[in-house]
Amino acid sequence: MEKQNGYLTLELLSDIELFYSEKVSSNLIILSDDEFHHCTRVFRKKNGEEIFVTDGKGRIYFCRIKTISKKDLTAEIISVKSFQEKFPDFIFCIPLLRNKERFRFAIEKLIELGITKIILYKAQRSVTDKINTDKLNKVAIETIKQSLQAILPEIKFITSLDKLNQYDGNKIIFDQKVNRKFEKQLIKNIERNYFIFGPEGGLTEEEINSIDDKEIYSLAENRLRTETAVLKVASVITV
Repeated sequence: MEKQNGYLTLELLSDIELFYSEKVSSNLIILSDDEFHHCTRVFRKKNGEEIFVTDGKGRIYFCRIKTISKKDLTAEIISVKSFQEKFPDFIFCIPLLRNKERFRFAIEKLIELGITKIILYKAQRSVTDKINTDKLNKVAIETIKQSLQAILPEIKFITSLDKLNQYDGNKIIFDQKVNRKFEKQLIKNIERNYFIFGPEGGLTEEEINSIDDKEIYSLAENRLRTETAVLKVASVITV
């Protein structure tokens, strides 16, 4: 990473450790709780050392640690770089999955690829109906830090698929039984696109019929697991 006037620039962020904080003022940032622990105990950062912090709102701050107490640290902001959402009109709608690891995998990969809007829903064939929002938020924070993203995803939960009708935009459902294959050029760039995936066993006919103004596509001749389908679509539309 290059320096200008003795300070590291924010042009190259591939070899940094990124921390997260919502406690940002005009010239100071405070790290507390898990972020404070990681910074001071895991990475053993000391007074005067430089760190990078994101507020999850599109900004990454280059800072120098000013003070360290028993519960938090304060860092002085030296410079800041702003980032825009890469895909603000792509919303992924994912059912609650029985396998927690596969569910987490789908969320992580979406965030890594730059998707910042995710809607979770309870499908009629979902085995589980419970979601730990605090744990999911921690997963999102850890993922943006690991992948050096500056925007914390917006993750919503709806109780049933028909609730999507309250949102304006193009609804795209993926169903193995249809013959029309999905391709990137089919996306309508003039409006928001909601990509809807079914759970284990797929969506019911009732659920599919409950969505207004929808388009239905298949992704492969063989049946894909939900997390595989999610990753395939995200990979196609983000390249």
